Amino acid sequence: MVVIFARSEQEATTEEVQFDMNKSIKDFLLNLKKKNIKLSSEIASETIKLLERIITNSEWETAKDLMQIIRDTGKTLTRPFYVHTVVGNMVKRTLKIIRDEYLNAVCGKIEDYDVQESLQKMVSAQEDEEMDYSEKVNSLKKSISANLRELMEECERSPEVIAMQSEEHIHSDEVILTFGYSRTVEKFLKAAAKRICNVIVVQGGRKLGVLEMAKSLTESGIKVTLISSACMLPIMPHVNKVIVGAHCVMGNGGLKAVCGVHPLALAAEHHSVPFYVLAPVFKLTPQYVSSSDQEGFNHDLPPEELIGFEDIDLFRGVEVVNPAYDYVPPDKITLIIFNTGGNSPSYAYRPLKELYHPDDHEL
Repeated sequence: MVVIFARSEQEATTEEVQFDMNKSIKDFLLNLKKKNIKLSSEIASETIKLLERIITNSEWETAKDLMQIIRDTGKTLTRPFYVHTVVGNMVKRTLKIIRDEYLNAVCGKIEDYDVQESLQKMVSAQEDEEMDYSEKVNSLKKSISANLRELMEECERSPEVIAMQSEEHIHSDEVILTFGYSRTVEKFLKAAAKRICNVIVVQGGRKLGVLEMAKSLTESGIKVTLISSACMLPIMPHVNKVIVGAHCVMGNGGLKAVCGVHPLALAAEHHSVPFYVLAPVFKLTPQYVSSSDQEGFNHDLPPEELIGFEDIDLFRGVEVVNPAYDYVPPDKITLIIFNTGGNSPSYAYRPLKELYHPDDHEL
């Protein structure tokens, strides 16, 4: 009877832990849906905290078991359309950390086992297939937690680190054009306030945060001009550089950005104006986009953002489409500035290989 009671108590404890984790996942998704967490760096940090909690409280013995738990959690987290791309990125980064820490403990050093860092890729890939991550490593949980904390710190500091590179890319008396609101772009411009002659901000269809950013830049001593998206092409000959933020950077070096950035890139290309993208490296994703995958790439926002209810009679019977994002091909982009440094879009695959394992590109 004692044995049966002990087993039942253990099962009850396991159920309570599972219930707590499920509740944490639901609360996280609810916060994303209600936009209680807005900044991408905060979303990345909260995702890491959630994954660390799951790693700490889940029952697992081997890296293989843990990777399956994280992969299943990642599928749940990334299923809703409103979930930011960085959530999936953090899940995949966590899987890479688990693999690296396991290999570090079992093989002694990661470099000899990285399937994409040498010309012996096929040999290494064959070795990777033989590695099933089933050996028990006692120190694995501790080392994974330490790496996740470092990753969280990197995500939180990314905008400041990118801003430190501003004087390398902005020269004296330049006119900079940007689109909409981006906290990273704001910090970048303020860091080079003494060099900038004028900042032109395109308001776009969604004006949230634009006026606040313009006020903040003005308080830093920067002259700011607000224009509508209809003025992008006529004003482009007077611009030295276009600098924009990003929702995410795709695996081919293309850009997923707020709607309106693609025509801005076309205008910049037409007038041979350099087009710079600021993106923390946690926004670099192994995903790709094709013309047939718009449903997976994009989603529609409420039409009232473009047309007010007071004008509804004027547009009766008209279908109003308000896509959330634009895709900017890599050939329209001059430079992508990560917190790890500047990269040409054609070299985006290099940091991609360092951050993600090829088996984790799809959860």
